[in-house]
Amino acid sequence: QPDVHFTGADINRVALDDARTQASARGLGNVTFVECDLMTLDGLDVPAGGFDVIHSSGVLHHLSDPAAGLARLREVLAPHGLLNLMIYGKHGREPLMRLAAATSLLFPGEAPSLAERIPVAREVARLGRDTVLAGTRFGDTAEVDDVEFVDRLLNVNETSYDVGAVLALLATAGLGFVRWIEPADWDVARLVPAGPVRDRLAACDPVTQWRFLELIRQPAGLELVAGQAGNGLRPALTANEAAQARFRLNPEAVVLTGVRHTPAGVRTESVEVRLRTREPLRIGHQAAAAALLVLRDDPRICTGSELLAMQGDLGTAPDLALGVLLELVKEEILARAD
Repeated sequence: QPDVHFTGADINRVALDDARTQASARGLGNVTFVECDLMTLDGLDVPAGGFDVIHSSGVLHHLSDPAAGLARLREVLAPHGLLNLMIYGKHGREPLMRLAAATSLLFPGEAPSLAERIPVAREVARLGRDTVLAGTRFGDTAEVDDVEFVDRLLNVNETSYDVGAVLALLATAGLGFVRWIEPADWDVARLVPAGPVRDRLAACDPVTQWRFLELIRQPAGLELVAGQAGNGLRPALTANEAAQARFRLNPEAVVLTGVRHTPAGVRTESVEVRLRTREPLRIGHQAAAAALLVLRDDPRICTGSELLAMQGDLGTAPDLALGVLLELVKEEILARAD
């Protein structure tokens, strides 16, 4: 997105140097990097009106005061801005928390260096491989490199959250929950088979549904979008708005083709879209598939009228073309650009 300016902020000089190197190698001239502490944000050049989007992943839960850090982010978020946030999930990381607690028992009243703690903690992780870690995503903890190992077990500060706690954290900072990064990961209809459990969940409020799902699925991280208190999702696109609205292919969407080699050349047989953690979506409508391939190969912003015309040129009736466009927006394959 060359028309957007990005600011990368971190307290870790090594990480910043690596990011600068990668940005330079990619020829990115619209990125600025700054060393600053999230607890104060001293040295951060905040644009007039605040940042439109703030992406904070894997940071807040390592602060001595996550609520204070989140409040600093809210202060520099624009009134209309969005905060993409990932913090540790309490239930998913519980096995690691138990190993960390066990390791701490071996250093009573001490302040050992990392060099002293790492070999002891690795032995603790080996002891827990077939018990505490059995069947979890962390079964390889004893073998990962030192950086990953310290991140799992030996951080100085670490706070994990459940759904109720993260919603309270947002409220304390003056922020409001907007949505999960991937709503499908919290969708009862998708994750719970038809039956008495789903029936009872259907009668519950959304927060209760989420609390149920996190207890069953045990996510290691909670990924969500927040905004200034009182802000929420924009209304769903209507048929009357579609023609004048502007769209682009969702940057998170990966459009893949299945091809067949014939004597006449290579022929596209299928088009599917992969988006975040969702199951791949097969695009069965030929005109919709063609429009997505155009946007994949020539990333740009199109009006709804242009997308409808692309489908019309392939013989799609106007009503069907409009329905396809609205469905692509609903599935977040097309993103609003206005």
